[in-house]
Amino acid sequence: MWPWEHLVFGYVLYSLANRAAWETPIGDAAGVTLAVMTQVPDLVDKTLSWTFGVVTTGYGPAHSLLVGAPLVGVLAAALWTRNRAKLAVAAVAGYGSHLVGDLLALRANGPNVGRLLWPLAPQEPYSNDLGFVQRFTEYFQTFLYQMLRPENTGLVVGYAAVFGMVVLLWVLDGTPGLRWARRAAGLRR
Repeated sequence: MWPWEHLVFGYVLYSLANRAAWETPIGDAAGVTLAVMTQVPDLVDKTLSWTFGVVTTGYGPAHSLLVGAPLVGVLAAALWTRNRAKLAVAAVAGYGSHLVGDLLALRANGPNVGRLLWPLAPQEPYSNDLGFVQRFTEYFQTFLYQMLRPENTGLVVGYAAVFGMVVLLWVLDGTPGLRWARRAAGLRR
């Protein structure tokens, strides 16, 4: 899944959980925590593989139920015990949604549990040795090529509709994270 797809998937799950549990708007801290945690597995493992060659594929310790998941559990427990339950749930929802998305991998050869069992289930190494930018560029070009093919017009319309609905959900949730981003960028209203 692409970074924005992980973000959208995690956001929908967290928004639903937040509405069920707290019925309050999602705060900036929870929104930012969720956004970061939806990206952590790829930020760690893609860098370890594509930049440093430490793991053979982009699925390594951060994607692992044996390594990454317990660390996120410790983080969430620490947040929970400090009365930061919403941040704990955001961390778990963001990280967990990433793993579920990669497990399902609906566009990439279907479900694959082995991606989440590093180091017990080694993945087939890449057939070529590309750096981070080259590999990302190659994947993105393939994605664009597929999205621009006329036979995929329905897919593109559905893809855009899903993103539009999630943006609407985000607005209804009070645009969590936007105030934080404005402060971080030095912009004030």
